[in-house]
Parts: sequence; C-alpha cells; structure tokens
Amino acid sequence: MYWADQGAADHYQVKDLSPEDAARASARTGRKAQEDWRVSRALKHEVRRKADPGAVMSLSHSGGHAVCASAPAGWPLGADLENLRPRDFSRLAQWVCTPQEAAALAALTGPAQCQLFYLLWTLKEAFIKAAALDFPADMALFGLDPGPDGQWRLRAPPGSWRACSWRLGSAWMASVVWRAPTDNTTYPTWRGAVGCDLPALTLVGEWLRDAD
Repeated sequence: MYWADQGAADHYQVKDLSPEDAARASARTGRKAQEDWRVSRALKHEVRRKADPGAVMSLSHSGGHAVCASAPAGWPLGADLENLRPRDFSRLAQWVCTPQEAAALAALTGPAQCQLFYLLWTLKEAFIKAAALDFPADMALFGLDPGPDGQWRLRAPPGSWRACSWRLGSAWMASVVWRAPTDNTTYPTWRGAVGCDLPALTLVGEWLRDAD
C-alpha cells in the first residue's frame, strides 16, 4: 500500500503517463480535478516503477490525496480512500447498506458514526473494483455483517477474500481487499510516496481468514 499527498504532484510528468491516462489527461479541467490527477498519477507511476512485472494495481484518490495497492499478477485487488467528511449518512445508508449495516450506523453519532460509514463505504468500493462489480448497483451486496460475538464479519464475493482497513491520521479512511492463493499469508505494508509523509496508521479492521 502506497500513500501520496499534495507533495506527490511535484513529481508528476506527462511523459510518465500510460497511453490510457495520456488520452484522459486533457479532460481534467477543474482545479480540484487537476490536483487529484497529478497526485494520483505521480503515485501510480512510482508504484508501477517499483512493482514486479505483471503486478496488478488499484488506485484511489480523494481531496488531493491518493492510495495505490499493488499485488502479484493474477490477484483480484481493490483499494479505496475517502476523506472523513460529514455527510447525510442516514440517507446514503439507505442506498448502499444492508438493514443491519444501516441499523448499526443509526445507533451511533458523531465521529463514531462517521468512521463506521467510511469503513463500510471503502470496503464496498474496494470490492466493486476487485470483483468487477457494478457501481452503485452492487454496493449493498458486500460489506460487513454483525456476528453473534458482536464482531463484524466480512461479507464478500465467493472465494478466499481478505481485507484490511485503516484510518490515516485523523482525516482519512482506506481499505484494501484481495484474493490470494490459499497458502499465501501476505499482509499489507504501507509506504509513503516520494516527497510524502505517511500519516499515523490506525488499524480499524482486518479480515484475514480464508473462506470456509
């Protein structure tokens, strides 16, 4: 897992873009869109340069910051980053959550509600990317289920999926989901991109057991 803040934009160069990104670059016209683009594509280039041949990557950006996950070739992989900003969580929960997830959100207030919402959202977005699902139609299909012991259980597509979620500093939530060979015990590690300081990491949830 790699993290980038606005400092990554200083390393952005058009010549480093992939052919697909080069064709899309001119469509980023607003100031915020350009900032996200420069940060995220500078990060993408750095990760691509360091990754093994054929590695898969999943990129996400929000508010001038970005994360990029990298995994061996053939692994389904998805990552998502969100800024912990206030929103109408109850309204959004009706759209993207199961009744159980929505009830858990409704039982909370303030920062606790905000953190749980973005934990759910980033996990769902990560699954959308990793399993090539439809956004927003499939958002409610996967996420978390309350277990009899009060702990959240991962609700994932079929297969041996694993997931981790972190709060970065006080303002960001990131999640990554992946499906690795059953004998692989790889655990995500974090690095800051060139020119970027990695915020303090707080593990919010991890679901590393293979599916039954």
